[in-house]
Amino acid sequence: MDIQTITDKINYKTAQVQKLQTEIKALETKKTQLENEEIINVVNGANIPISELKNLLTSLKERNGTI
Repeated sequence: MDIQTITDKINYKTAQVQKLQTEIKALETKKTQLENEEIINVVNGANIPISELKNLLTSLKERNGTI
């Protein structure tokens, strides 16, 4: 192999890595969005007013040592 061939392979692999990193970031964003929607659905399903949610979570944390 010559230097140009290796340089071309490095550039190709670098582009692949960048593409995968972009895809991973998009997937992480989507995962976070779905987790947040799930939390909201649970809170709404339990009919917990948002104003009381913080107090409820704090009391659960104090009782169990963690959430």
